[in-house]
Amino acid sequence: MEFFNKKEEVLDFQLTEYGKYLMSLGILRPAYYAFFDDDIQYDVSGSGYTENQNNAEPRIQSNTPRLKVAPTRTGAETRVNSYLNIVTASWSPNSDPANKVEDFLVEAFEEKGRINSYPIGNSSLSSQYNAAWSVEILSKPEVSSSQRYLDDGGLIENIPQINIDVDYETFFREGALTSDSISGYVGGATRFFALNEKYLMLEILENNTEFEKENFEIEVYQSGSDGKYTQLAYTPESATEFISPSLDNVEYFMNILVDDEIPREVINELNISEKAIATNASRLRLNRDLYSTDNEEPC
Repeated sequence: MEFFNKKEEVLDFQLTEYGKYLMSLGILRPAYYAFFDDDIQYDVSGSGYTENQNNAEPRIQSNTPRLKVAPTRTGAETRVNSYLNIVTASWSPNSDPANKVEDFLVEAFEEKGRINSYPIGNSSLSSQYNAAWSVEILSKPEVSSSQRYLDDGGLIENIPQINIDVDYETFFREGALTSDSISGYVGGATRFFALNEKYLMLEILENNTEFEKENFEIEVYQSGSDGKYTQLAYTPESATEFISPSLDNVEYFMNILVDDEIPREVINELNISEKAIATNASRLRLNRDLYSTDNEEPC
């Protein structure tokens, strides 16, 4: 950990351990960037001091030391011990630990909120308000409880918590097997188990910002009995074969569908207009790659 020399240094780039791993494989593809101001105190009154407004700018820009990037927030011994706990707890003796090297390199969820946890948002130039989320539940499951923050082991983070229960119903059917059957005939009779699937339909919008294509990222975390969260990965796609998800994948537990992936029967059941699914009045429509020349005549 060291400070910037403001006379000579402007930017500092560091790779995390996982970034170094991806670079070693030749698959590191940086695509996004973010700015943070966690270490800046704009208003000193919260610390019991007073300051003339004209003194705030030189204090922030010139007189406040700035720390360089901290790519790793846990020590090597901590990561090794965590990695060994995962190996001994969830893997069989015949498993190769090298196949799960990401567990050693990826930063733990509880460490993500300590430093640089709140990137500066990109508000719309036509709005005087900060970017804000709007979440509306369109299906029958209702919110059972909620709170405005996340208590991460004593660290209070400004992440709203919304608890929604979605119950699947199992029941007996008799006769020929139907599409909702989840078992064969029970006891040699014509009776079998069936499942009434449920779903959660959300409309999520980001207000006071430019609503463009692919400006959402969905991350899924599994909560353990110890109160810790483990991030789940999405099952990799394959053009030639079906890849069965494992306990580490989102698809093992649920299917997450967005926009035009939503089944027709769900849209009809909720009486949602197809136009509302395809576009939004404030959204910048980009229905195709403007730089692609596939199946097009040359100009």
